[in-house]
Amino acid sequence: MACSAVRAPLLRNTAVRHYAAAAATQCAPALTPDIQIVGNKITVATVDTESPVAQVSIVFKAGSRNETYETQGTSHMLRLAAGLSTHRSTAFGITRNIQQIGGNLTAVADRESIAYTLQCTRDKLSLGLKFLEEVTIRQAFKPWELNDQIPRLRYELSTIPETTRVLELLHKAAYRKGLGYSLYSPKQRIGKISPETLQHFVNTWFTGPRCAIVATGVEQDELSEFASELEIGSSDAGGTAAQYFGGELRKERSSQLASVAVAVEGTGLNKEKDAIVYAILQRAAGTGPHVKWGSSVAPLQKIVGSAAGGDPFAVSALNASYSDSGLFGFILTAPGSVAGNLTKAATKWLRNPSLTDADIARGKVDLKAAVLFAGDNPSARHEGLVQQALLKGTALSTSAIAAEIDKITVADVKNAANKLGKGNLTLAAIGDLSTVPYINELQ
Repeated sequence: MACSAVRAPLLRNTAVRHYAAAAATQCAPALTPDIQIVGNKITVATVDTESPVAQVSIVFKAGSRNETYETQGTSHMLRLAAGLSTHRSTAFGITRNIQQIGGNLTAVADRESIAYTLQCTRDKLSLGLKFLEEVTIRQAFKPWELNDQIPRLRYELSTIPETTRVLELLHKAAYRKGLGYSLYSPKQRIGKISPETLQHFVNTWFTGPRCAIVATGVEQDELSEFASELEIGSSDAGGTAAQYFGGELRKERSSQLASVAVAVEGTGLNKEKDAIVYAILQRAAGTGPHVKWGSSVAPLQKIVGSAAGGDPFAVSALNASYSDSGLFGFILTAPGSVAGNLTKAATKWLRNPSLTDADIARGKVDLKAAVLFAGDNPSARHEGLVQQALLKGTALSTSAIAAEIDKITVADVKNAANKLGKGNLTLAAIGDLSTVPYINELQ
C-alpha cells in the first residue's frame, strides 16, 4: 500500500506531477470519456484505451477542507489507514491478494478529495475491484492498527519540505478554516484521532452524490455494473463555501534560507474560463527555468533576478484553483539576507503585472504543451479525468482542453492580471525571516 499526501492536478496547483512511463512510439489517441450517473448517484467515467493495464479510482469529495477544528488531521490519518483491516479482510490478506495479481493500490488526497486507485492487468480486474471496494467503503479502523501508524505519521511530518510548509501556512492565513486546514495532521493531534472520528468522517462524506468512479483501460458497462452494486449512502452533506480573508503567518526556523509565499484570491474551477485564464497567467508570469541550471525570460523571473544581483534564488508564479476559490501569487526561496528585497520586488510586480503579448503567447503554448504531454502519460491522463468527473461531473479530452486554451485572448489574460492589484494580500514565510517584510509593508 502507498499513500501520497499531496496531489497536483494541472490547473489546480503550482506544478504538474510527473510520472515515470514507458516510452511510446506514438501519441495516445484523443479519446472522449464516457460519463454517466448510476442509480446510487455515483458518477462513472471511463476511457477505454485498450491498454493491457487498467486503472480504477474511487474518489470522494472528502479532503482536509471537510474537517473541523476538533477533527484536524482526520484526512491525513485516513490516507495512512488505506489498506488496513476491513470488516471482511485483514491487512495481510489485502496486501497479499493485490500482490498476487501484480497490482498496486494507492491512496492520494488533496484539500478537496481523497482517491483510492487500483492498477492491475485487465484480466485480473474483477479480483482487484473486490479489494478496492474493501479498502474504500468497508474500513474497520481497529485501534491497535491505527496506533501502529503513528511512527509513520511522525516520519511524514518530519520530512515535509520547506516549500510545502510555507504553502500550508499560506492557505491557513488565506482561508483560516475549510481550505485553510492542512493536508497534514497537526502535531498536537497525533494519537488523538479515534476510530470513531474516522468512521464518522467516512459516514458523512463517503456517499454516492460525493463519489466518482473513474477508469482508464476499462469498458463503461463493466465499471457501471460495479458502481451500481456498491453499498453506499445516498445523502449529500454538502460543504461550507470557501471564504477568503487574507492575512499573515510567519514561522522562524534555524535555517540560512527563507521561503516566502505571497498571494491574492484567484479563481475557482466553477468559473471554467477564468480557471484557464489564470493557468495561462501563471505560465506567462513564469514557473522557473525548464532547463537545469538555465535561466528564464519570464517577467517575474527577470524582476526578481534584477533585485537579487548575484545572489542565488528560486521563484515561481503560484496558481492554486479549487472548486469555489483559489490563490494566485508567487513563492520564492532565497538566503535570509536578501529574501526581503526579493519579496518586495516580486510583490511589486504582483500588484502591477507587466505582461507583453509575447509573454501571454508563451504562456498559452506552455500550458497547451503541458496538457497534451499529460494526455500521453497514462497516469496523468487518468488523474485529470478523476478531477473532472468528481468536481465537474463532466470530462473533456486533452484535445478539447487545448482547444479551450486557444480561445483565450490576450485581453482576457491582461484583464485577470489587472485584478491582482486590487486583491487583499496573504503572506506566509518560514526560515530566516530577518529581512522578510511584514504584510503591512507590502500593501
